[in-house]
Amino acid sequence: MNADSRCDAVARERHRTLDFIGLRAHATTVGLIQLCEELLNAGVLKPDGLERIKGAIRSELTVCNARISNQPSFDSTLRRRIDSIFPQAPGQPPKEQVGSLEEFEDALGGYHGA
Repeated sequence: MNADSRCDAVARERHRTLDFIGLRAHATTVGLIQLCEELLNAGVLKPDGLERIKGAIRSELTVCNARISNQPSFDSTLRRRIDSIFPQAPGQPPKEQVGSLEEFEDALGGYHGA
């Protein structure tokens, strides 16, 4: 079993656990975003740590959306969307603006929920 397979297996198991205990709430996400901002501003969280957090989120969203994750624009659209809601490291320029909700829906190509 290679490292990617182990990582995918871990991500799938984490997804099942999160789904089972119901940690899909917007309030949880908002809390995580605020926590990241506080830790960045305090110098406790480094930018590369934030990137690993966002990578874990992307991995989870890819696992739970396997049907659409193979679409060419899915990864780049998802990455831009996640970047747009998370804070930037102090002194870093803002990330590029993301498109409209309609553009995001177009990138999902007919996906209508889990």
